[in-house]
Amino acid sequence: MQRFTQKHRLKKAGEFSSVFLFRGVVHGEYLKIHYKPNQLLDSRLGLVVGKRVHKKANRRNYMKRSLRELFRCNQSLIDGIDIIIRVVKYFDYTNRADINQEFIFLLNKLNHKLHRHA
Repeated sequence: MQRFTQKHRLKKAGEFSSVFLFRGVVHGEYLKIHYKPNQLLDSRLGLVVGKRVHKKANRRNYMKRSLRELFRCNQSLIDGIDIIIRVVKYFDYTNRADINQEFIFLLNKLNHKLHRHA
């Protein structure tokens, strides 16, 4: 069982900035994933869900919880990468299957990009 602990989170502004400055991006209809390889064994996650996506905080929090759970369940697909997931388009429980599918697709695309350059 995979867990989502403090060591799996990007917390500081400098950590977020370094991922954005690396300029590695894969994107889909709902999500945009910024990534940067790290020197750690574990991958780390940062989330960005702005007010432009939805005005209500409880809806934004639902999106963050859903993405955190997807990350937790699919950690085996990505090791040693810092990723920041930006939500581009609002989704809720009715789009759950689409989000799951897009997330897996983007992680596979990300792995393909990283292995091609290695």
